[in-house]
Parts: sequence; C-alpha cells; structure tokens
Amino acid sequence: MDFTLNEEQQAVTDLAEQILGDALSPDDQTERLRAVEQAGDWFDHDLWRTLADAGLLGIALSTDVGGAGLDAVALALLLRAQGAHVAPLPLLPSSVAALVVDRHGSGEQRQRLLPGVADGSTVLTVAVQELLDDRLEAPGCTFTEGKLTGRKVVVEHFDAADHLLVTASTPDGPCCVLVDRSAPGLTAETGLSTRLQPLSDITLDDVPGQILDRGPDDGSVTTLLDHLRLGICATQLGVTERALAMTADYTSTREQFGRPIATFQAVGQRLADQFVNVGGIRLATLSAAWRLANDRDATEDLLVAKWWATERATDVAHATQHVHGGIGVATDYPLHRYTLWNKHLTASLGAGNQTLRRLGALLAG
Repeated sequence: MDFTLNEEQQAVTDLAEQILGDALSPDDQTERLRAVEQAGDWFDHDLWRTLADAGLLGIALSTDVGGAGLDAVALALLLRAQGAHVAPLPLLPSSVAALVVDRHGSGEQRQRLLPGVADGSTVLTVAVQELLDDRLEAPGCTFTEGKLTGRKVVVEHFDAADHLLVTASTPDGPCCVLVDRSAPGLTAETGLSTRLQPLSDITLDDVPGQILDRGPDDGSVTTLLDHLRLGICATQLGVTERALAMTADYTSTREQFGRPIATFQAVGQRLADQFVNVGGIRLATLSAAWRLANDRDATEDLLVAKWWATERATDVAHATQHVHGGIGVATDYPLHRYTLWNKHLTASLGAGNQTLRRLGALLAG
C-alpha cells in the first residue's frame, strides 16, 4: 500500500490548491466567505465555474461523459483542498451523486446528467439520512411502483440541485432513485447548520422517481455511502490540517513574557498531540481512498477513518481554539470558520459513537 501521489494525483492537488487559494487567499477569505454566507445559498458560483473550466468537477467521472477518468484518491484530494479553504460549494454531494450515476446508471441517465455535472451546469445532491434512524443501509423511505414515500433530513444544497439521489427500500432490496427537484409531492423545509449552510428536511409523498438502471440491491447504496464517508473524511482532513497550520503560525508569532508562546512546554505538547491526530486522519483517509480506488473492500477502513475524522478532529478543534484564546472565536478571524466546519463534519453520517457501533458490528460479524 503506497500513498505516494502519482503524477496525475499531484496535478489535481496543485491545480485545486492554486484555484482555491487564489479565490480564498488569507487576505480576502473572510470578506468573500461572509458575502457568500449572507447571500443565503452558501454557494460561490464564480468559484464553481472556475473549477468547472479547469476540469475538476468531473475529476472522478468517465471520459465519455466529459470527466477526467480518475479515481477515488483524486476525488479525496480535491475535497481535501476544499476543506483547507472552507470553500462553500456543493462539491461533495454533487461529485458523489454523479459518481454513483456513472457507475450504476443507464446509458441514458449518464448521458443526460453527467456532462452537465462535469461542465458545472448541473448540480446534484444526495438524500440519505432519516430522522432518528441511523440505519443508512436499510432506508425507511420506500420506492414502490415508481413512487417514493418517506422523509429525509440534512439534505445539502437542495435549492441549488437539479436532481436528488435518494436512498430507498424496495421488496427486492435497497436502491438509489433519481428525483427531479421540481417533482410533484416533494416539499422541503430549510434551516441553517452550524457552519451557516442551508440544510433541508424533505418530505416525499408519492414522488415520481427513476431507479438507477441496474435495479435494487445492485450495490449502488453501498457505493454512495462509501464515497460519502470518504468525502467527509477528506474534507475534514483539509479542515484540520489548515487549522493546525494556522495555529502553529499564530503561536510562533504571539509573544508572552518576552517569547513566542510556541516555546512554552504546555503549548508545544498540546499541539504535538494534534499533529498526531491530524496524521491519523490523513493515514486512515488515504488508506480508505486507496482501497476504494483499487476496488477492494473499504468498509472497515472507512469506519476507522470516520471515527478519526470525528473524535480526533474534535480534539483538534478544541486545542486550536484553546491555544488561540479569545481571538479564535472572532468572526473576522479565520479560525472560527474551520471550527464550525469541523463540528458540521463530525456529525455528518453519524457521530463517533454511531461509527463505533457500526465498526463493532462489522468486526463481530
């Protein structure tokens, strides 16, 4: 298992970092992000078009639909860059939904949706979580005779999406269903998450949908959940890496008693612990990405990575805030936004205890 980036993966990393870094440089990041948040849709449309023009939105899609034909590692590296710059974009849900359509959809579904995803004109999202029910692999939402019935929560970028990929149960097994956002019977109530992102609670009342072509129990739900977990971990990796780097810079210049506070043993030891935690998130995430990219069973690795990206990422958030002192929570200082993203990602698709229960059941089985 070699995690050294190949030439294509390094090119993805460099290009994503260049584009996101230019748009969200430290000098103008706060002002630009605040403007996007106040606009209400939590979507930097100009940055989205720039990523599309660079060919990054279709990084993991097949070349026949306008994608780059790269693998899960490349997608993880792109999402890591997004997390490092806390860029408000529907990159995770749209990329993962498109990847599932690419692998499990019909020729017609692929050609109808995926070229638009690659060129940025089409946005997809996913609806997998249900209220007070973390059995993601066995959805309570049902799909019968071409109609969806149920409720989904924590749906990101509902208003921006053209289509939703909804997980549902059928008599023949779980499946993924494509739904037009304007379909009759689909209603939504929207609130704000901890990172000021609109999240929707949607109700599906006999909503017409189109099952992915290969039918129920074809593995599409597993593909979807696996890549969502990977994407959450990769985004969290970028968030924690940048928060720790920001804290290292701050403690190297902030002086107390005539010397930088980084030279104080208590500060150095606490940040050394976070260096280990971020390294654990990185190792577990890249291991899971490598297994997915090489068509190996990644279930255990993904659950381990999600635990690190939840529990140990929380330690990173607490330590970086604590070491910064009062300035860390100031809204015109960038660290607070990384902490809010961290908290959002830790709870996505289940918090630490839920992840451990899944991992325990897997090992016991």
